[in-house]
Amino acid sequence: MKKNLTVLGEFLGHLAVGATMFVALLLFGAGLNLLVQWIAPIVGDDSFSELMKLVEKIILYGDVVFIVWWVSISIYGAIKEISHE
Repeated sequence: MKKNLTVLGEFLGHLAVGATMFVALLLFGAGLNLLVQWIAPIVGDDSFSELMKLVEKIILYGDVVFIVWWVSISIYGAIKEISHE
């Protein structure tokens, strides 16, 4: 039982770290969006705005793929540790 609680603690800690990294990347993407909105009128080039929107989408989708991968690895590791009893 003590090992199960240790595995649960490690699992929750791993999820907390993943959630923190997800939020950090999300805030980076939001900051980039605000920067693009602020700088786009100064640059005055539509292709710049379109390129930056693409970069923002790549960051967002990459962030989502990363959190799904992170949770999957966490679940797999927890199941593997519990099944070794």
